[in-house]
Amino acid sequence: MRILLKSVLVSDSRSSFHGKTVDLLAENGQWIQIAASIQDKADVVIAGNQLQWSPSLVDLRVHNTLPGGEHREDWESLSRAALKGGVLDMLLLPTGSPVPQQADSIRFIRQKSGQITFHPMAPLSLDNKGENFTDLFDLHRAGAVWFGHGAGTLQAVDLMAKSLQYLQTLPVTIVCRPDTEALSLYGQIHEGLQSTLLGLKGIPVLSESMSIQRDLDLLRYVRSNAFGLANADFKLHFACISTAAGVELIQAAKAEGLPVTADVAVHQLIFTEDAIADFDTNKKVFPPFRAHADLEALWKGLEIGVIDAVVSDHHPVEFESKALEFDHADFGTIGLETLLVAFVDAAEKRKLKNSLDFITHKPASLAGISLPVVEVGSHVQGIVFESGVNHIYQLTDIVGKSKNSCFIGETFTTQITHVIKGDQLLYQG
Repeated sequence: MRILLKSVLVSDSRSSFHGKTVDLLAENGQWIQIAASIQDKADVVIAGNQLQWSPSLVDLRVHNTLPGGEHREDWESLSRAALKGGVLDMLLLPTGSPVPQQADSIRFIRQKSGQITFHPMAPLSLDNKGENFTDLFDLHRAGAVWFGHGAGTLQAVDLMAKSLQYLQTLPVTIVCRPDTEALSLYGQIHEGLQSTLLGLKGIPVLSESMSIQRDLDLLRYVRSNAFGLANADFKLHFACISTAAGVELIQAAKAEGLPVTADVAVHQLIFTEDAIADFDTNKKVFPPFRAHADLEALWKGLEIGVIDAVVSDHHPVEFESKALEFDHADFGTIGLETLLVAFVDAAEKRKLKNSLDFITHKPASLAGISLPVVEVGSHVQGIVFESGVNHIYQLTDIVGKSKNSCFIGETFTTQITHVIKGDQLLYQG
């Protein structure tokens, strides 16, 4: 099949055509011609106003609801949401029930890959209880290269230290969503002005910064006693950074040469604690929306390379668990469908250079994925999206099972029109 894209701005920083508006012709899943104007016939012609081409998205943080949470998301609805959002690679947290903690479970998730590639994260401890180790090396042999403690971080210092000691010998990544549970316990929103005004228990910045500091100290300790066994590709990854203090700690760690990376959830770049003033439970997320100074620090962290990637932190929650009083509602927002459109809009306002890299090539590099670039002879895989539209995101737009989006009612000026892989149109908006 031949696919022709007309007058498309190439937004792929690794392509020699980056920043140029061209016609793109693909045949049998490969680019065969790239030029200012192509008049050849094609089976499918994609044309429109202000179209852009981007590599497909890589999302490093998706909450796994399977097995046990099929009422929140199943494989079909998860795939639907991902395709609408242009996400063709996703890292699934070890959050199913039961937890996918055997080698066969890791292999099963990997085998579910088709149009979308699922990359399973393995749990550090049995049932995510933080008491006993899983078979870390067996899970790695089964294909796991990312390890974490459910959706959070190990609170047991000894277990975390040993996890770093054992796994630093392998080319793997340990994930920490920094939180000191003794400080965040019963917290609902950011500890600040709004928590005082609304009478809700706050989650302090210290909960995040103390957790980051602890794990950095443990990392320094195990590296100083590695006896030359540390793998050059081992990393400690901090997920969903939300505070200025967290950015500062990670910046210092990188300057020190520690093998540390970090990401931020897209909604943390858009909302502050003020968004909670109307008690909208869809905006109850963890970590919570922070102060304006924290939001500014997160954007600065992206700009200077302290934060490596932007994620959706896609967390499906059924209606019944959100339709409650704020302090009883579950944390979490879905985000696969809106990762690109929300981030592109916000990044353009900030004039962030090569912003799409933070949801494509940069997370791909962290995950060991090589995304095809736009060049003659290369494989076709990416997204066509339109700029300059005005669309109010509504409940009816959501294709996933759970509808708990913090972006309902927000206006986006970007819309995905096509997702293409090989010679297949996986999605048409």
